[in-house]
Parts: sequence; structure tokens; C-alpha cells
Amino acid sequence: MFSIQELRKNNRARQPVSSFVAHFAAMILVLTMVLAPSTASAGRPPTPRNFRVTATTAYTVTLSWDPAPPNSGNFSYYLWGAYNVPTVILPRTATSYTFTALFPGNTYTFGLYARNAAGQTSGQVNVSGIRLPNDTIPPTTAPILHIDQVGSNYANISWIPAQDDGPHLSTQIYLNGVFYFGVGRGITSATLRSLQPGTTYSLTARAIDFGNNAGPFSNPIALVTLPANPSDHTPPSTPTNLSAYSFGDGSTEMQIQWTQSTDDFDAQANIRYDVYVNGALEDFRFGSGGPIIAYGVFGQNTIEVIASDTAGNASPPATTTLFIP
Repeated sequence: MFSIQELRKNNRARQPVSSFVAHFAAMILVLTMVLAPSTASAGRPPTPRNFRVTATTAYTVTLSWDPAPPNSGNFSYYLWGAYNVPTVILPRTATSYTFTALFPGNTYTFGLYARNAAGQTSGQVNVSGIRLPNDTIPPTTAPILHIDQVGSNYANISWIPAQDDGPHLSTQIYLNGVFYFGVGRGITSATLRSLQPGTTYSLTARAIDFGNNAGPFSNPIALVTLPANPSDHTPPSTPTNLSAYSFGDGSTEMQIQWTQSTDDFDAQANIRYDVYVNGALEDFRFGSGGPIIAYGVFGQNTIEVIASDTAGNASPPATTTLFIP
């Protein structure tokens, strides 16, 4: 049997071991807490909260959402829209974005989700049925016209676009107050064709927005074509490789193409091609070998293409035939 003194001695001897074990266990716990990833950073990103529309115009939508929660890891937002709206990638700190160049009167759907570098995604939130207002505000200024080059039967022009609240502007060109042609969004130059040599025209333009609101006319400027070249008496070469084929769908529709002519004075871009089907003028092109779509008759069709230069000299016709059953 042990005496009381021996028991006390043995107990004092065990205390350091017990204290060391407890200290070691505490260290393991601390290391585990430091090294173990947090649930937020190791898992999926948080689903965006309070996704909403905060502003609209005829051409824009502003979308907003609440800030990401603290300690929710690193990720990016993916914001998309239906109907040809591009997807944009935004940083974790983003809380809003404005889509521009949308279309008035259209109805849109938008969605938002988060994604981290590991490819893990959050839940997605959507807003739908977002109809933009119609565009009722016309362009405030007119295009500023400039004449770049003039020939005897053509003119190259360009312009600074009109000012408007939206990007979808078309431009209408007028000669002597009569509508000549229109061009669409993003186009700021054009070639006027089939003009008369040695003639003065009054050139004006105006912008039309997507809501069909017309802006003011530009101030008229004088467009004076050159006289026909008195030294040019030789026509362009006859177009070559003229061919045509039908679509075989029970209609008289056909496609026609050719190799362009050359001329001793005029660039190929200014050579005109008149296309005849069975003796009737079907179409014309400048500086092009087609293809063009034309219509004939069932049975035998005669196709001719004549090239002419700016002095009015015309080539012999290129000819081919096409049978449409």
C-alpha cells in the first residue's frame, strides 16, 4: 500500500504530463481553425439579393442588387439579358449596371448569378416583363453634310450624324427636296448614283430615330456634277463570265452574276451594269458583278448585261440564256 505522502508525490509527477496534453490539444484546435477554409469561401457564391430595375429610358435599363455579404469569398457576377442583350461580367463589388442601345417598346428579361474561379455558381435571380417606353423625342440636330468627291454621274458624300437620345438613327438623303434614299444605323457615307452630268443639285439630309421621329433638315448645299469627259469615246469592255441559275422551287426567280468590266478612264467602282431579262430592264449595279436576284418566265429566258462608263459609252451586251422548267 502507498502512503499518503507517496500518493501526493505521484500526483505531482503526473501534472506536467496532463498539462502538456491539454496544451498540445489546444494548439491542434487553433491550427485547425486557421487552416480550415471557411464555409463561405469553400462553397458556392451567395445568390444575389434584391435584384431589381432602378431606371429605364427608351434605350436603357439600369439594374441593381444588394452588396455581397462580408466574407462571402471571391467571385464575379454574370449579368445577362434576353433578346440579343450581351452578357457582362462584373466584379464582386458591383451593385448596379446599365444596359444601353436597347430598343424602345421592346420587352426584356434580365438575369444575374455569381460564379467563382472554381466554376461554382450561385442561384440565379431574374426580372422579366421589363417594357421600355416608346421613343417620342425626335433628333435635336440635323446631319452635317460634306461632299467628298464628284464625277459626271456620281458623288461621294459623308456626314456627321445628328444628335439624338438614342443610337438607332437612320439618315435620309434628299436631292432638290425629293427623297433620294436612306441608310441605316452606323452608316455615315454614301455614293449618289445616276446623276446627270453638268447639273446642279440641292443636297439636304435629316435623321429618323427608332420611334420614326424625324429631325430637322440640314441646310442645303450645292452639289454640282462634272460635265461628261469629252475625251472619252470608248466604252468599257463587255462583262465576261455571265451566268444565271434558277432556284428550282417552282418559281421564276433566278440569280445572275458576271465578271466586271474595265475602262480606259473610269475606275471599276464607277462602271454601271444594266441587267435585262427578256428585253426588260430588271436591275442595275455600280462597280459590282452581282449577284442579283431577278425574275423571268417559265421556259427560255434571255439575260443581257451592258456596262457603261461615266461618259455614257455602253459596251456590247454580255448574253446568256436560262431555261426555267
